[in-house]
Amino acid sequence: MAHEQLFTYTVSFGSFYLFVLISFQMVKSPDFRRDRDRLSRLVHACVVGDEDIKRKGGGAFDADESRPESFAASAMRLTVCSVGIQVSYLLWGLMQERIMTKPYETGELFRSSKFLVFANRILALFAAWAMMCYTGEPVVRCANGAPLYKFSYSSVSNIMSSVCQYEALKFVSFPTQVLAKSCKMVPTMLMGYVVSRRVHACFEYVVAMGVTAGAAMFKLFETNDAPVKNTELWGIILITVYMVRDSFTSNWQSAVFKEYKVSSTAMMLYANLFSSAFTALGLVLTLEGVTVYAFLVANPSCVLHIVTMAICSAVGQLFIFYTIKRFGPVAFATIQTVRQFLSVVLSILFFAHPINLMMGCGIAIVFLSLGAEVFHQWRRKRTSPGHKPEPLTPPSELESQRDADSMSDVGDHAGDRSDQPSAALLRPSAARW
Repeated sequence: MAHEQLFTYTVSFGSFYLFVLISFQMVKSPDFRRDRDRLSRLVHACVVGDEDIKRKGGGAFDADESRPESFAASAMRLTVCSVGIQVSYLLWGLMQERIMTKPYETGELFRSSKFLVFANRILALFAAWAMMCYTGEPVVRCANGAPLYKFSYSSVSNIMSSVCQYEALKFVSFPTQVLAKSCKMVPTMLMGYVVSRRVHACFEYVVAMGVTAGAAMFKLFETNDAPVKNTELWGIILITVYMVRDSFTSNWQSAVFKEYKVSSTAMMLYANLFSSAFTALGLVLTLEGVTVYAFLVANPSCVLHIVTMAICSAVGQLFIFYTIKRFGPVAFATIQTVRQFLSVVLSILFFAHPINLMMGCGIAIVFLSLGAEVFHQWRRKRTSPGHKPEPLTPPSELESQRDADSMSDVGDHAGDRSDQPSAALLRPSAARW
């Protein structure tokens, strides 16, 4: 099965990037004309983008998201995003477990994980399109001048990280799985420097390592019935590739957000467009789609479960892409780590499982680290220069004379402005500096 997946994804990815390579050569030709036909427009949009939109700058749909706001408002917005992600993917996980582990009417299990990925992506694609139609965002020009092939990178990395994660579980021990799932924040921060040269403060690394250590300690000392297996070199390689690709996905999306000022729904639209195309081609090449269709016809209740799971995934993606755009990839990695941590905590509280000393220490370390980060952000907001208005002071004699001279210099061109207040009256106090 692993070799079959590798073959189908190699064919689908290779086919697209071969088209991209050919398109670059076509655009360089002196005979190329963008408006010649539909293929020319597609080639140009794929590898060049729309220069007219690029020259105009960011779209109108970014105005509200770039507006500064108070710490309380920002914290509330992040809380809503966190809750939306937690609830959506908690329900998504429950439905996925139901689909893959329980038999249906014919007594058979649903075994096509590739089709589940396709169902999630195609419904998220239509959800993004519907959201853009509802908000009035132009779907045709929502890429905001970005070459379309750049959206494919995050789709490829997301698909490959999922494949590596599932395959790695066959070759690694439980502690290795725990560490891999808990260590998302630090690789995400390091990848941020690689992708966009984003530099994080030492305090942020301390918080990330604190959350990682606490979550790992909690899960390592948790009583579980996970199968014990020896860690193999191939499993370590797959886990490493998973972490690299997973951290690249959100950082690349964040870089595209900043460079082209696309909206979160536009990113969701194109990311799922490429993911849907890649997985659909894999279903066609292996004829797996025919087998899935026959299963769904014989087991109609499975259709409802798949649709419910896809809806949860689509809603979760709306929150995810907005979180990455508004708060950055590190905040999203923190939410993901805390989500896994809280799911276990809620399970313990709900089913009254015992908590040992080391698990309690892990809980304390996670919440202390997150609390320190919240306090740091609050204090930085309070002490930032733009938080409080600068005190106004009357102008000195030298400043008044300089203002008068400058007003007389422009008087011939701008008319009489003697009724306007001097600019020095609005100058902040020098003592503050």
